[in-house]
Amino acid sequence: MAGDTQGEADEAALADLAALLRTTEGEAYDLTRLEPESTPLFNLDSIAAAVVDSHGETSFATPAFIGMEGPACVDAEIVRRVLHSDATVSAPVALAGAEESAVFLYARAERATGWRLPPGVHEAAVARPGQVVVLTSHAAHVTPPLEAACRAHGLNGLQTRVVTEIVRTGGVRPAAAAAGVSYNTAREALAEALARAGVRRLPALVTQLMSLAFGVLPDADASEVLGDLWGLTPRQAAIAGLVAGGASRKTAAAVLSVSEAVVRKDLERVHLMLQVSTASALSRKVVEARALRWLTEATGGQIGFADTAEPLLLVRRPDGRRIAVSDYGPSSGRPVLVVHSSTTTRVVARGLLRALHAEGYRPIAIDRPGFGLTDEIAGLEAGAHDPFAAATDDVVRVLDHLRIDRTDLVARGAAQFVLALHQAAPGRLGRVVLVNPDPHMAASGRGVGGVNLTKQAFQRNPAVIRLLAGPLTRGVTAEGFIRRLQRDVCGSPPDEAALQDPELTRDYFRAVRTFATGRHAGIINEQVAFARGTRPPTVRGTKGWTVLVGAHDFMHDPQRVAVYWRDVLPDAELRVIADAGRFLALSHPHHVLAALRREPPAGS
Repeated sequence: MAGDTQGEADEAALADLAALLRTTEGEAYDLTRLEPESTPLFNLDSIAAAVVDSHGETSFATPAFIGMEGPACVDAEIVRRVLHSDATVSAPVALAGAEESAVFLYARAERATGWRLPPGVHEAAVARPGQVVVLTSHAAHVTPPLEAACRAHGLNGLQTRVVTEIVRTGGVRPAAAAAGVSYNTAREALAEALARAGVRRLPALVTQLMSLAFGVLPDADASEVLGDLWGLTPRQAAIAGLVAGGASRKTAAAVLSVSEAVVRKDLERVHLMLQVSTASALSRKVVEARALRWLTEATGGQIGFADTAEPLLLVRRPDGRRIAVSDYGPSSGRPVLVVHSSTTTRVVARGLLRALHAEGYRPIAIDRPGFGLTDEIAGLEAGAHDPFAAATDDVVRVLDHLRIDRTDLVARGAAQFVLALHQAAPGRLGRVVLVNPDPHMAASGRGVGGVNLTKQAFQRNPAVIRLLAGPLTRGVTAEGFIRRLQRDVCGSPPDEAALQDPELTRDYFRAVRTFATGRHAGIINEQVAFARGTRPPTVRGTKGWTVLVGAHDFMHDPQRVAVYWRDVLPDAELRVIADAGRFLALSHPHHVLAALRREPPAGS
């Protein structure tokens, strides 16, 4: 049945593409019906949930639920009420060592299987339909995700210790006592943490760290959940959201067109109802409410979770916006920048990663603007700027931050970005390997099946890139995504063989997964550029570059691609790899390493 549903979704997507192709020049096409719904990507370690029997005894629980002593907080009377009434009940719970309460949601197991439950909890709920699922989004006591969020913002050990205690206790003075430092030391550490995170106010810092600890949450209004759980009015919920985002009372009053006196009075009521005494504690509650909303939205069950953690460092632009970086280390290795394609993010496949590490490299990957966790560049609109040139400043900023003067580079596609980087910072690049570089769409030649139809649609209207996000947001699991990919590569023997490797397919899925959270700006910007672009001018001074083209690339005509890039990069070495396809960098990493060494690959 799942396969049939997936097939129907594929047919519907192709039908939409075909309808778009039938539109004439200037004729409108309703793209709103193609807009995908956003979905979160949760960190499994941050989710506290359990399945309990009719006596409130735990049948299964996540480590986070156990770590916060959740089993001792389960109310057996509420469990029995839920089993008899089939209602979903929310209840505040006082936690040991915390001044504020957490919200526990109770629902019959068969009802809760539609929530975003961690796989183990979901399986236990399916196996025990007569029991009750207990869920909470209180994550302040789950230390590892919060500490990882601090590290991603570049906080040192002392700053991390102080800030995590502020999140837990709600204030600087109690946090200092809990961290075992003086109040002045805690204040200094907090000031440095605010500067490193690029925010001015403590509530905004708490919001950033808590949100990142949960994973990747799409922008969403938490007012409905705050109203349902705590009885806040729409205006009170709006004030809570603004304060949690770092707004002052004066700013909140201006935004809502009310007086500061009204904001102050409503905020006092909010603090009373949410049982908090500080703005930072309020921020934590708002993020938890937002996470609870996403957790309890109806889904297919086992989706919306990141199955492998990526190293994360957030580097700030001058305007405070963030650049997401994965530095895989070791710091003593030779730097190599691994550039993602125009339809993936910074995740480096483990096979390529192992190969680079074995050769003594230090792989570093950066999400370009609007991809993954990197913010868009302020003031730039799709189709009104060159996204490849605009992305180069981020790379220079990251290299400077990491104190790297010069780096080798491996790119899957994205050659236009590499050319822009070469022009903007020519002295920063060493050896360069371009793997299956994409030409602009008019010069790419054939595509296969739905891929070819999609390319035609992009050329007519690049906005239909949103269709690619649709399958990721309609409840498709990794298995469903891989099945679709296997259909796309049909006719490319090397790619068909590559997709038999479960590690490779899982890594590829991880590299596209964050698009499901609604962060589509980067992919749209670059697809617009591909659709409207022309061949770049001839580039000289690239004798240290190698272009690798898979002879079975299902996306483009390999011979046309080879001719295209020979014209653009006449000084570079070009190799057509006879036994490789689109996934050359992932399935044949030895060719990448040979190109980095500029030596013939083994057996050639």
